[in-house]
Amino acid sequence: MTTNLHRLFNSMPRFKWDMIGRVAFDNGIYIIFEDGETYHGTDRIVRVGTHDSDGRLRKRLKNHFINENKDGSIFRKNVGKAILNKNNDPYLNIWNKNSSKKSSMIGVSGYDSAYQKSIEKTVSHYMREHFSFVCFPVSTMAERHRLEEGIIALLNGATDFCAGSAWLGNHSPEREIVQSGMWLKQGLDGVPLTENEYRDIVEYCSAIF
Repeated sequence: MTTNLHRLFNSMPRFKWDMIGRVAFDNGIYIIFEDGETYHGTDRIVRVGTHDSDGRLRKRLKNHFINENKDGSIFRKNVGKAILNKNNDPYLNIWNKNSSKKSSMIGVSGYDSAYQKSIEKTVSHYMREHFSFVCFPVSTMAERHRLEEGIIALLNGATDFCAGSAWLGNHSPEREIVQSGMWLKQGLDGVPLTENEYRDIVEYCSAIF
């Protein structure tokens, strides 16, 4: 099923960061690919995600790719962690902190708002250059979360699903990201996708063609 999922998602209309507005539905799941990562001749899935509140699919994608605030996107935060760790940058300790409330950073040793903004731009550049995605519609929050978990757990459980040696995520300080080959820590040990759920996904995907 892991190979079939990759073939299905690879066959769908592909988007980049500046095409988010072209996503034609408000509720759904997004599947992210990264340049250089392959799986059985297809682009390898490196992240699966969704949104909680209804109508916020495009907003969630904008939080990842456009809004330069790592505290509004754990995806951005994890990409930044890997970049900083790869460069042996001690600012990683500051990047790990929640700085969404500037008052909470007052007096924090090493905090540099200008440098933090430069890291945000580095993260944006990497993500915009190297990631692409597809989406499929799922109307209810409960089903979105279940299918998201099922896909993640299925991929994580496949013995031949692994990152390439040059994958940026190999530099992540987060063990789960390195071991899973995905920009994820949640849902890895969940209940894998069932055959019936896979058929539901095929149906949802076919509706957008």
